[in-house]
Formats: sequence, C-alpha cells, structure tokens
Amino acid sequence: MRSSLLPRLLVGGLLMSSVAACGSDDDAARGSASRTPGSSVSSGPPTGSGGTGSGGDTAGSGAGGKGRPAGKPVKAGKPKYTGFSSPTGLAYGRDGSVFVSNWSAGTVERITRDGKRSVYAAGLEAPAGLAVDGQGALYIADYDADVVYRVTAAGKKERFASGFHTPTGISFDSRQNLLVTNRATDELMSISPDGKSSKVADGLRTPVGVVETADGTIYVSNYEGGVLSRVKRDGTVETHSDDFDGLGVGIVADKAGSVYVTDRAAGRIKRVETDGSVTSVMTGLSSPVALGIDTEGHLATATWGDSAFYDIPS
Repeated sequence: MRSSLLPRLLVGGLLMSSVAACGSDDDAARGSASRTPGSSVSSGPPTGSGGTGSGGDTAGSGAGGKGRPAGKPVKAGKPKYTGFSSPTGLAYGRDGSVFVSNWSAGTVERITRDGKRSVYAAGLEAPAGLAVDGQGALYIADYDADVVYRVTAAGKKERFASGFHTPTGISFDSRQNLLVTNRATDELMSISPDGKSSKVADGLRTPVGVVETADGTIYVSNYEGGVLSRVKRDGTVETHSDDFDGLGVGIVADKAGSVYVTDRAAGRIKRVETDGSVTSVMTGLSSPVALGIDTEGHLATATWGDSAFYDIPS
C-alpha cells in the first residue's frame, strides 16, 4: 500500500460522505475505493515547485509574546534533524519532547530533549496532524484511514474516533475538545473528550489545519485559494487573510493571539496578526508542512521537500 500511496494522492477529486461517531468501525462509509484525495495535497505531497520563497517583508514578533526584532525574516540554515519520511505533523509533549509524523513511512517519531529519536507509533496508513492532550496522550490524524488514533502516555495505541473524510490538521480547543479538519468535505469537526463528534462549521475551502487562540477564535488554514479562515461562534466562516501561496497543515498560536502558519508553496513560515496582516518569520524552506510550538513559545517546522526539522529562532 505504501508504494502506491504517493501517486494516488496526486490525482482525482474528493468524495463527500457523512461523519460517523467515535469508535465506529463502519469503514464502508468511507468509500475507500472511490475516495481519492485531490491534487496538491497540503498534508501530503506538495505539487509544483513551491519550496524556497525569497524573503522581502519584515518579521513579526516571536511566539509566546517574547517579541521578534523588526527587520528581514530569518533565512533557513542547517536543519536540526534530517532523515524523516515526508514529515507532515509536529507536536510538543509535556516533557519537552517533540513528535513528528512520517507520512510516507506510516510512523510517528519521538525526539527527546537530548535528541534521542525513536519510533513512537507505527502501523499507520498516512499520519498527518498531531496533538497532545493535558494528560500527555498523543492524537494522530490518519488521513488515509479516516481515523484519529490516541496513543496513551503509556504507549498504547487505540482508535479514538473514526468515520472522517481525510482528517488532516487537529488541535485542542480550550474545552479540551479535539478540532479536526475534514479536508474532503470542507468541514471542521469537534470531538468531545468522551468521543462524541459534532460539526463546528462547513463551507471551508479544502481545510488542512486548525487552531484556537486564547480569546476563543478558531482559525483554519485552507489549501484552496491560500485562505486563512476565521470561524465565528455561530459557525459562520469568513476570510481572515488570503496572503498565501499554498497553506500546509501547520498552524499554531502564541499567547498574544498571533497565528503562525506554513506557507508551503512559498517556502515560508508566516505570522498573522489579529487584524489579518501577514509578515514572514522564516524563508528559504523546502515545502514546510508541519509546525509546532512548545510551552515556552519556541517554534519549529518540518519540511516535506528535504524531510528535515528546523528550529525557528525567536
């Protein structure tokens, strides 16, 4: 299956279907034979040249409200880690370790603070977005299996919720509900801690990433049109900014309410202010897709183009 996954991601349209409740094994509802992800998959193989945009605008302030000096954005240098397999998702654990999903290998790696790497979860079809809850459990959106898995702090992998339609980006909101982007059906879903699913919004534009800021605003990165959407409390969707070439899965927020996104096609990490203005933080990356932020506000990205991990200076 792995050898045929990448070519299959580069063709065809998407089939809409309904979302099942947590724990459902009704895989027939997914229509796996007929549902084929569309071209230019943000969570999967980026198409086109999109890789190394040049930096010409000013950098925003750093994560965690520390502030970033005004001036040119940082140019990507030597990566901190290499040798991943199409990294797509990135999330920090409570102990400072970092998890990276390997789309092509069907695994999630864990990197400890001292740099030791190991396979933390395996046997996945196409792991995309990652999230960690308050108890230290890791959640994995399996794009091709239409499932969200949970790996407990003790290392046990279990099915948390199923019946999605190419789940891509995931993150927790302030109520510890897991937000999930349904790329194929243009929906944003919410899964409660007990596994019950509900629709937050629809009418998105190929959503691939999601984050809630401290004030309760939800932002969704859409692949189609390079649009960052804002979701209001009543589920209304409006455009917050469209100053992007092609957004990836990675989207995080700092304590000040600024949102950081991976502009995969431009090869940049960008910061979006509450007024919708956009500045570049890092340039010269080879198709950045994954993005993470730790408890101290430090940012990191993983790139599809060179399968590498970069720290983003604050």
